[in-house]
Amino acid sequence: MDQLTIPEYNLLMQAVELKAVDDAYLIHLQAFKNFEVQATKKSGKRRRPVYDRFIKFFDYDRAVREVLHPTAKIENETNKGLSRLRDFLIKKKKEGEGNG
Repeated sequence: MDQLTIPEYNLLMQAVELKAVDDAYLIHLQAFKNFEVQATKKSGKRRRPVYDRFIKFFDYDRAVREVLHPTAKIENETNKGLSRLRDFLIKKKKEGEGNG
């Protein structure tokens, strides 16, 4: 019998997704090396690199975690959005107290 069970199929699909992460890593690494010197942003009177480290350009460990734990990605994005909203509301509240 050459039929896959559902757990075997899920494991195979996870392996395919991890392979895609590895491919993306190599593509991003090549792009990083190609534009490492060229990508700059203005900082005061001088220009500095946008990505001074590769991990800022592509976080391999994060990409692997997103494949292995897809629900954690959703939770992290939600928490990040909520914390930004909380910070914004706190800032607005402080600005309101300063004006009145």
